[in-house]
Amino acid sequence: MTANAAWVIGGSAKVTTRSAKMPKGTKPSVAKQSKAAVVSWSAQELVPGVKMDRYTVTAHSQDNPAKEALVREVEASGGASESVTFAASAVAGSKWKWAVIPHYAKWSGAEGGLSKALTFPAAPAAPAAAKVAEPPPAAKVVAPTTPPTTVAPTTEATKKPAAEPVTTAPAPEPEKTEDETAPPAASSPAVREPASAAPEPSASGSAGEGIPK
Repeated sequence: MTANAAWVIGGSAKVTTRSAKMPKGTKPSVAKQSKAAVVSWSAQELVPGVKMDRYTVTAHSQDNPAKEALVREVEASGGASESVTFAASAVAGSKWKWAVIPHYAKWSGAEGGLSKALTFPAAPAAPAAAKVAEPPPAAKVVAPTTPPTTVAPTTEATKKPAAEPVTTAPAPEPEKTEDETAPPAASSPAVREPASAAPEPSASGSAGEGIPK
């Protein structure tokens, strides 16, 4: 035989759950170090044993008018405290206060209280470049007073042809006519008297030997 049995025990129980809540940032401390600002604060936990993984540290200007805030994101080191340095060039010439915001994964806490104020002097102006002494002026050279020689251009376009010699033609001799021709002088050896003509044969005389009868 098989027997089945069931029963219910009456009573009530109280269950309590607790949700994690992101804390507000702690108030940081700040100090000057070589004209820079070193900001420090205590590490925070989400729940006991679970520390924040990063922080946002903001420097708020106390000037009037205020300058733009300086923001730094800091990865958590896992130690008991955290710190970050703001460079001298970033904080120079202004008055600042700092605040911290804790972060864990995608959650962010509220910004904590402001630190004390620190004032940083303005950065010194860059020294002006030294003026380079100019060299003394060079001695003035006096040009000679001799007038310069003018050289005629030698290009083909400017050359002038040399003047050709002028030849004077001899005056023509007047033509001599027969009447004006004078007999050459008898004393001239180049002129001889013409030979006398042979006498014609006379009718009464005898013929010469060479003349046919």
